[in-house]
Amino acid sequence: MSKTRAVALVGVSGLTGETLINVLDDHDFDFELHLLDTEEQAGGRLMIKGESQRVEVLERFDFSQVALVLFADAWLASDWADRVVAAGCVVVDACGAFRHRTDVPLVVAEINPEALADLGARRIVSCPDAQVVQTLLAVHPLVAEGGLQSLNIATYQSMSTVGSEEVEALALQTGRLLNGQPPEKGAFDKQAAFNLIPRIGELDESGNSQLEQHLVADVRRILNLPTLPVMATCVLVPTFFGSAQVMQLRTERVLPAGRAATLLRRAAGIKLLDRASAGGYPTPVTDATGSDQVWVGRLRQDQQDPSGIGMWVVSDNLRKGVALNSLAVAQLLIKDYL
Repeated sequence: MSKTRAVALVGVSGLTGETLINVLDDHDFDFELHLLDTEEQAGGRLMIKGESQRVEVLERFDFSQVALVLFADAWLASDWADRVVAAGCVVVDACGAFRHRTDVPLVVAEINPEALADLGARRIVSCPDAQVVQTLLAVHPLVAEGGLQSLNIATYQSMSTVGSEEVEALALQTGRLLNGQPPEKGAFDKQAAFNLIPRIGELDESGNSQLEQHLVADVRRILNLPTLPVMATCVLVPTFFGSAQVMQLRTERVLPAGRAATLLRRAAGIKLLDRASAGGYPTPVTDATGSDQVWVGRLRQDQQDPSGIGMWVVSDNLRKGVALNSLAVAQLLIKDYL
């Protein structure tokens, strides 16, 4: 296989890397794959498509073998991206290291693939946070027909949306509490187990958390609506995987709930589960975990404002929000730009 069909995946030992391996095992992608990690983490073997593949040492890898490098670890991306580009490769940043660089395209494969044309001399493409991917996939089918006046989002995020340290800390707290012991805060300011934490990251002067600022900025950027009124509230919930959102949007042209349902039902990557019967709504664990789709339910039209639409949106944050999007971006680059 030629270099233009060869990809290196860097950082396979973390949560994102593990999810990327799972997705690669489940799907057929048109490229040859090299698995890389730091010298401390490399040397083992991983199974993909029934074949055992060795994890090679990042520091000794010859990047002239590959055309594209996908980073699953932000620290490694920050250290290695420029060196990889200098070796003639294109970089896909799946972990957010370059997410807020204005000279780096920010891409959701189903929403703005045309942004890949701005690859330029920087030769790095970044993928947004899983919350941004989930939000945009749910909103985009409605915006395409009804336009958008404003957006209000409340996220209910599992610990895996922020990192493995938080996942481990939640498990420890839960175990201690179930055994009658006091919890240890670990990675949190307050108890996380059986609790809700309404702040993720430091606050700015206006009281918005870091994650809320990033969500607002990235939604505006990818929709190319720089002045769009967006309000975000990000909450950590005591679950390990999956993500949920309550979303309220106001369209420029009235979309009856029935028409909104039809648009969502037809949209790629969306699964609508919205029935009045028991269980007629999606949840992060029961429906979204392990799924390649963003699920939408509780679709309603605002009774006081016909331009207002409310919905409940869930997805597998690591699988759909990170792995599938970054691999789809890599596939588009290989097909159209390399």
